[in-house]
Amino acid sequence: MARSCGIRIGPRRFELAVLDGSPKRHKISAYHVGEFSPEDAAAFAEGDVAGVAATLKEAAKSHRIPFENISVVVATDHAAFRRLTVPFTDRQKIDQVLKFEIESELPHLDIDGVVVDYHVMSENDAGAELLVSAAPKDDLQRVIAACEKAGIEPLEIELEASAMVNAAFAADMCQIDDAQLLVHVGEHSTCVAVVAGAEIREFRVIHLGAMSHLAKELEMGDDVDLDADPVEDDGALDPIEMERRVEQAIKRIRRELGRTISAARTPQTIEAIYVCGMEMPGLIGSEVLGVPIYVLDCFDEDSGQPADGFGQLVAAYGSAFRQLGGGVMKPSLRREELRYTGTWERLEFPVAFAVLLLAAFLLLFYIAQGAQLQRLRKGALYQLRSANLHAVGDPSKPRQAALMSPVPEELGKRAAKYRNIKTMAELDSLNDPVQELREVVALMDKEVLEVSKAVGDTQEFPLPPSAFSAMTLVLGKLGSNKAWRPSLRGLQASYEKRNNKGRQEHIRIHLDATFFAKDTVEATRHINEFARSLREEQWCLEVETPQTTPLKTDDGLSFKKFVVRVDPKLFHESSNKTQ
Repeated sequence: MARSCGIRIGPRRFELAVLDGSPKRHKISAYHVGEFSPEDAAAFAEGDVAGVAATLKEAAKSHRIPFENISVVVATDHAAFRRLTVPFTDRQKIDQVLKFEIESELPHLDIDGVVVDYHVMSENDAGAELLVSAAPKDDLQRVIAACEKAGIEPLEIELEASAMVNAAFAADMCQIDDAQLLVHVGEHSTCVAVVAGAEIREFRVIHLGAMSHLAKELEMGDDVDLDADPVEDDGALDPIEMERRVEQAIKRIRRELGRTISAARTPQTIEAIYVCGMEMPGLIGSEVLGVPIYVLDCFDEDSGQPADGFGQLVAAYGSAFRQLGGGVMKPSLRREELRYTGTWERLEFPVAFAVLLLAAFLLLFYIAQGAQLQRLRKGALYQLRSANLHAVGDPSKPRQAALMSPVPEELGKRAAKYRNIKTMAELDSLNDPVQELREVVALMDKEVLEVSKAVGDTQEFPLPPSAFSAMTLVLGKLGSNKAWRPSLRGLQASYEKRNNKGRQEHIRIHLDATFFAKDTVEATRHINEFARSLREEQWCLEVETPQTTPLKTDDGLSFKKFVVRVDPKLFHESSNKTQ
C-alpha cells in the first residue's frame, strides 16, 4: 500500500498528514498540528533552523511518517501570482523563457532571487495561458535546510494555494456548473483561489492572517499597509487590545474577499466561499456580499481526520494527496538549483547498489578474462616454440633441419629467449607470446620479401591488362541473350598503351560476325541491342559500330571491324566491392 506525507511549514506553526492508499481511495493514518516556540520562530526567520528542525524531527519520529515520499507546503507570505500568455505550448520552451517573460510583471522582486513555477490554465493553437507563481529562494532554502536537518528530505515543495486547490478537487467540491472561492488562512497571510467551471481562474495573496493581530502595523487602524511584512510585538497585549486587533484583521480579510468577488470575471456566479487553515472567530458561517462562508471540508466520513479543527490539515492533506499521484496541479518549486537539492541523498542507495553490482560483475569478468588470457598465453607459447623449432631449429637437436638456412641472426636470438622457459612467471620480462608471434611473422615476411626481390619475383610493377579477360567479357555479352543468333567469323584482341589524348591503357577487341534473323530489320535491332548492352557496362570504354551488309538470303546482317575498347581492371574492382 502506498504511503505519503504532506507537511505544511509556516513561520509560527506546522501541520502534517500521512495518507495510506491510492488517489481514489485513501485514509489518514496519522496527523499532527504543532507550534514552534517564539524563540525558535524568531531564529527561523533570521535563518537559524536548529530549533525548528528539532521540533519537526520529533513530530516525524513520533508519527512514523514515510520518509521516502514527502512533500512540503510553504506559506505564501512573500509569494506572488501573475497571469501570463505565451505564443506556444511546448513545456520545454516555456521553461526556457518563463523568467524572461514574467520579470516585467514582478518589479518588486529580484528575478534571480525567486523560483518561478506555472500552471497551464488553457492552451490552443495560438499559445498557452499560464498562472505563474514566484517564491523567494531564501524562504524555500530555509525550509529545505530545516527539513534536511530534521532528516526529512522533501521530494517536492509547493505553496499553500496549490495544496488547497488539490484538496478541494479531491473532494469534488468544484463542479463544472458553479464557482467558488477557496481560502487558506495562514499565520501572516491568506491565499485566495478563484475557481469557476472546475477550472482555476486566479490566485492572490492577502497579507493578513490569523496571527497578524500581533503585528505593530495594525495599531494604525485602517491605514495598514497590506504589503508590509508582519513584525512581532515585543510586549504583551492586554485582552481588549488583542480583541480589537483580531476584529480589525477579520474586517480587512472580509473586505479583501469582497474585492475579489467583485473583481472576478467568471461565467458562473460565485456561490460559496470555502475557508481552511487557521480559525478566525466569526469568519465561518458569515457572509461576504451575500456569499456564504463555509469550512473547506475535503475529508470523507470516517477517513481518519479529527472531529474538530480539521480545516487546519487541508494544505498538508492536499500535498500528501498530490504525492499519491492525485491532484489537478503539479507544482514544482524545487526548480533550478533547489530542484536538485538532496538529489544525491535520494539516489545514494540505488546508485551505490548499482555500483556494487557493477564492481562484482567486473571482478568476475576480470577473473574469467584472466583465466582465458593464461590459457591463451600457454597456447601461444607452445605455438611460438613450434614455429621457432620449425623455422630456426634447436641447437640441442642438430639432426632436425631448420626451415631457414642460414638462420637470420635476429631470429635466432629471439628464439633462444623462449626456448628454455619453464614457468609463466618467466614471461614477465619478455614480450607476450601472442605479440612475439606477430613480430616473428613480420620478420619472416620481411625476409621473404628480401629473397623475392633478390630473385626478381616481385609485384612492385603492375602487369598490363589481360587480353584474354577482355575477350571473355565481350564474348560473355555476345552470348547473354538467347534471342540473338550470332555467328563469330573473326576475333582479335590487342593491348594499347595510354596516349597523350587522355585515353587510358586498355584492350582493343576487333569482331567480325554475322547476326542471323528472320529479316534484316530484326538483325539490325539485335546488333543495336548488343552494342547498347556493352556501353552499359562499367568496364567498356568505347564501342565503334561498323557498317553492316545484308545477306543474299535476306535473313541476317554481317559486319567487319566491330571495335570494343575494354579495361578489365574496372571489372575486377567492381567485383571486389560487391564481394
